[in-house]
Amino acid sequence: MSDGARNLLIAGGMLLVALAAYTAARHWQAGSAVYHRVAADAGCDLRGGPCRREVAGGAVVFAITPADIPLMRPLTMRVEVEDLPVSGVVVEVRGLNMDMGLNRTRLQQLESGVWTGETILPICSQREMKWEAAVRLDADSRSEIPFLFRTSRP
Repeated sequence: MSDGARNLLIAGGMLLVALAAYTAARHWQAGSAVYHRVAADAGCDLRGGPCRREVAGGAVVFAITPADIPLMRPLTMRVEVEDLPVSGVVVEVRGLNMDMGLNRTRLQQLESGVWTGETILPICSQREMKWEAAVRLDADSRSEIPFLFRTSRP
C-alpha cells in the first residue's frame, strides 16, 4: 500500500471516529430525562415572595432570596416539596426576553422535603429582564414547574 493510500485511509478513519463521537454526544444530550411541564402561573411573581403550585398530587413552594433578586450577587433558591417522593431537585433559570444561556443548579436536600442551592444571575444589556426558574423534580413522575420573575439593572 502506498503512503498516499495509507494517509487517506488514516484520515478517513479519523473522520469516522470524529463523526461517531459527535453523534454519540448529541444522542447523550438529547437522551436526558423527559419532564412533564406544567403551565406557568403568570399571577405569581417571585419578587413578591414564595410561589406555590399544585402538581402531581402534591405541592411545590419556590422562593428566591433576597426578594429583590439582584444581579451579579449570590441568590438562594429554596424548594419545599409537600406530599411528593422526590429524590432530586434541579432549577434551570432561563432569560425569556433575551437568551442568557442556561443557568442550571442542582439543589441539596436540607431536610425532608426542603431543598436549597445558590446561583448568580448575569447582568444583561436590557434594562428590564424577564426570567423563568423551572423547578425540575426527580420523582416517580418527573415534573417541571416554571416560576416567573423579573429583574432590573441599575
